[in-house]
Amino acid sequence: MSALPQYGKHLHPRETMRAIVIDRYGGPDVLRLATVPRPVPTRRQVLVRTRFIGVNPKDVVVRKGKFKIATGNKFPLIVGHDIAGEVVDAGLSCDFAEGDLVYGMINDRAGRAYAEYAAVDCRQIAKAPSSIELRVAAAVPLASQTALQALRDNAQVKPGQNVLINGASGGVGVFAVQIAKILGANVTAVCSHRNVELVNELGADRVIDYTKTDLVDLEERFDAIFDVFGNYCFDQLKHLLTPRGTYVHTIPSSRIFKDVARTVVRRRRAKLVIVRSRSAQLDWIRQQIDAGSLRVVVDRSFSLNDVAEAHRYMETKRARGKVVLEVG
Repeated sequence: MSALPQYGKHLHPRETMRAIVIDRYGGPDVLRLATVPRPVPTRRQVLVRTRFIGVNPKDVVVRKGKFKIATGNKFPLIVGHDIAGEVVDAGLSCDFAEGDLVYGMINDRAGRAYAEYAAVDCRQIAKAPSSIELRVAAAVPLASQTALQALRDNAQVKPGQNVLINGASGGVGVFAVQIAKILGANVTAVCSHRNVELVNELGADRVIDYTKTDLVDLEERFDAIFDVFGNYCFDQLKHLLTPRGTYVHTIPSSRIFKDVARTVVRRRRAKLVIVRSRSAQLDWIRQQIDAGSLRVVVDRSFSLNDVAEAHRYMETKRARGKVVLEVG
């Protein structure tokens, strides 16, 4: 890491914080530690002292500048979305108190999570699960809500339906397998050979090793296909859908937008899940975790200083479950 650029040098030390910022889009080396102004919460926000931060593929995409049409070119920019920590200040319109342990996702194009403090809309966070460590809770918000919104809201999965999950061992995939089972579905999960045992343990009814079987050659039919990994498209897999089946993709692109538009009035539909954090969904997820119905898989943790290494590891696309930053 390079020396700390003192963006907040005119502020009292108690009004500043450490954060990971980027001054341009690019590779992992553009991430650097800086001193920046501490955010001040509005009446609808809480100020959270961040203890742990979940690292997501979305963070990598933002860092690379692939969303710059939305994130803009105003630097320094703090990226990241998932946080777990302690409330230190709550707005008048928020049902949280100082000292509450919370987790959530910041609904912001770039994020603002890679920092010691985060001001978060109180409708985007919830009380953290009590049965797991706060470090583990940081791995939950974005990935679990992506899976929940894709399966329950977009695909409207019902008990007894058949669901195919491509990319079942990654951050979103491990939640998708379990949430599909909670919703009562029969789950066929796709992963590499080294992750077959893990995905079986998560409750999949059938696990396919993608190094041995090409999905396009399957003979089964599915009510929902959740393409978490995103290496297929609707046209490649639509023949695997039942007459009213739904294909859900996770990666925004011109192709998926066209697929969504041209299938909106068809029986077989393509959809794109664009995750938004909601307290009610985080409450539901917390209940599933505390009841033992939903397991959180953390691959490894990195210190905040090693954020570039965390991003390099994410870019290998070999993480089993989630990667977490420890703020310290």
